Amino acid sequence: VSPRDSQPLSGSRRRLLAALGQPLAQALARARLAEDLEAARLHGETEQLRSALLASVSHDLRTPLTSMRGAIDSLLALGDAIPPPDRRELLESTRDEAERLDRYIQNLLDMTRLGHGGLKLSRDWVSPGDIVGSALNRLRAVVAPYRVETRVPPELPLLYVHAALIEQALVNVLENAARFSPPQGRLRVAVEQGEDELRFLVSDEGPGIPPAEREKIFDMFYTAARGDRGGQGTGLGLAICQGMVGAHGGRITVEDGIDGRGTTLVLHLPLQQQPDLEQLDAAG
Repeated sequence: VSPRDSQPLSGSRRRLLAALGQPLAQALARARLAEDLEAARLHGETEQLRSALLASVSHDLRTPLTSMRGAIDSLLALGDAIPPPDRRELLESTRDEAERLDRYIQNLLDMTRLGHGGLKLSRDWVSPGDIVGSALNRLRAVVAPYRVETRVPPELPLLYVHAALIEQALVNVLENAARFSPPQGRLRVAVEQGEDELRFLVSDEGPGIPPAEREKIFDMFYTAARGDRGGQGTGLGLAICQGMVGAHGGRITVEDGIDGRGTTLVLHLPLQQQPDLEQLDAAG
């Protein structure tokens, strides 16, 4: 602080400046302390996330690898001594575990791309029924133990989306529903049209999610008893869904499941103005 006329400051002005300077210095110190605390908090969360990732991935990748190795060792050691039905069962188990491992790795890659903004949307017009059919076909082994119901009206508007991403989001939701469903329980996949959106609903008859915890299931590595992680899985599935649907301007909500039991996850996707036949022919 310097006076305008370059004359020395009077004693009263010096005392006034000193009185003003003290709270300013305290405010600056508090701001610096808040910045240091925030940096420490972010560092702690990063370390916690890294530890959770390593623990989750090391377990969830090791489990299918162990199963695959056991099946292959049995086939190599016993060979033709294994009855054909048992041999086929071992081969199918190996294939299922390989697909499970592939989904885990895909989830990790997708989460990495979402986190760094590297996931690019390549949109095209696609039928909602095709997305449902393709997702169920990919998970045929996963949903085989359950009674699957599909409710997809024949005349639905087309979606202008990155079809592979929306299919992957639906796969993650379906796999999550199957993980918590009782044996021979029902899984329901439905598509509904709203005024300006299309909704994919995946319902199960599992234990359900308390309303207070419904927002948490979209957190990475959520570890509550009914969360996305549950007994197995990296805990990334629903977090990735949130990112994929959100990238299209949509959202995911949680509702009650079938007949009040279990959970329904709803993927809301905005509808675009529908193309005419000439546009579709040109695109094809």
